[in-house]
Amino acid sequence: MINWLVEQQMAISMLLLILITLEGKAIKSLGANVIYALWLLVPLLLIANNLPQNVIAVDDKSIYRYVVEIGAATKTVNTSLSWNFLWFCGTFSILSLGAFAQWKIYRLTQIGSKKVELSVALPKALTVVSNKQLAGPVLSGIFRPTLLIPEGFHTQFSERQQQLMISHELVHFHRCDNLYNLIALLFVAVFWFNPLTWLAYRAFRRCQELACDAAVLKQSTTEDKISYSKALVQCAERSLHSFSIYSPYGEKNTMFKRIASIKNPAKIKPALIGLSIALSSTLLAGVALANLAETSHSVDKPSMAEPVIRIEPKYPIEAAQNKQEGSVILQFDIAKDGTTDNIQVLESFPQLVFDKESVRALKQWTYKPRIQGGQAQRQTGLTVQLDFRMDTPNDDQSAMNSNIEKIKVLQ
Repeated sequence: MINWLVEQQMAISMLLLILITLEGKAIKSLGANVIYALWLLVPLLLIANNLPQNVIAVDDKSIYRYVVEIGAATKTVNTSLSWNFLWFCGTFSILSLGAFAQWKIYRLTQIGSKKVELSVALPKALTVVSNKQLAGPVLSGIFRPTLLIPEGFHTQFSERQQQLMISHELVHFHRCDNLYNLIALLFVAVFWFNPLTWLAYRAFRRCQELACDAAVLKQSTTEDKISYSKALVQCAERSLHSFSIYSPYGEKNTMFKRIASIKNPAKIKPALIGLSIALSSTLLAGVALANLAETSHSVDKPSMAEPVIRIEPKYPIEAAQNKQEGSVILQFDIAKDGTTDNIQVLESFPQLVFDKESVRALKQWTYKPRIQGGQAQRQTGLTVQLDFRMDTPNDDQSAMNSNIEKIKVLQ
C-alpha cells in the first residue's frame, strides 16, 4: 500500500496545487461553478494514473547470490510494516473523526429536534427538523437527507432570507454535494500525509459553498444580495464552532469569500473556460498515455528486486556432517503482492543435496513489489543463487564478491 501511495504523489500534488491556485486566483474569471466542476479532475487523474498494465519481464540475466553459512541466524526487519501501520493509524483517526462529526449531526435530528413545515416547496424525500443548537440551515445525510434549521428560524430571518437560505441547501441536495463531501473525506483519509490534501479539502469545500451561492443569486436583485449577506453574517455570529471537520458558518475565511463574491460577482470569460477545459483534457490524456507507455518494461537492474522478508535456509544436517559445500541456482517469479512462486531449480551442485532446502526457503521469501504507474506488477524470470559454505569467505574473496550477501543459518 505504501508503494502505491508514494507513486501517486507527484501527479496528485501537481493537480492539487493547480486547483488550489485556481480557487484562490481565478475564481473571478472562471466562476465558482467552473472551478467546482474542475475538482472532478482529482478522481479522473487517479483512474488515468492507475490503468491496468502488463507483466514486467526481466531481460537481465544477472543472478542474485547469497552465501549460506553455518552460524547464528540473522534477523530480517520488515521496515514497510511500520510505515503501513503509521498510515493505517492516520487513516483510521480521520475516518473516526468524520464519523464522530456525522454522529453529532445525526443526534441533532433525533434529540431535541422536532419536525417543522416550511412555506418553500421541498422534495418529498427531504425531511425538515429544527434544533436550538444550530446557527443556520444544514443539509445532513446522503440516502435519507434531512434539512436542519435553527429554532426560531421563522422569526430570526425575513421571509426572503429564509427562501434564499433554503434554496442554497436545495442546491446542495439536487447536486448530491453530501456524497461528494464523503468522497473528498475518503481522499483526505487515504492521502492524509500530504499537506496539499488538507489545503485542497478546504479549498474544495469553499468552492462548493461559493458555487451554491452563485446558483441561488444568479437572477437575484441587489436587495436580495444584501439581505442574503446579512443572513450569512448573522449565522456566522451565532455559530457554536462545534467539533466538525468543516462548518460552512464557523469557517471565517469561507464566510469572507462568500460575502466578497456576492458583493463582486465573477465576470466569466468564456475563452478562459475553454482553455481550462483544453488543459484539463491534455493533462488527463498525458497521464493516461504515459501510464500506458509503461506497459512493457525491461528490468535490467537486479537491485530492483528487494527482499523485505527472507526466511533463512537451513544447512542440511547430512551435508554438514559430510562437510559438503555446494550451490543451487533457482528461477522464480514475484507476484503482485511480493510473494514468490513458479520456483524452479535450474542448476545444483551437488545434485539434490541442497535443492529441497533452497526451494523451501525461497517459497517463504517476500519481495518489495515493483510499482509502475501506481500499480504493483508481476515480475518473471528472476534468478537467485544460494551458495552453501562451511567456512566464511576470506577478505580477498569478499572483496571479489562484494555483490554476494551472506545468510548465516543454524545447522
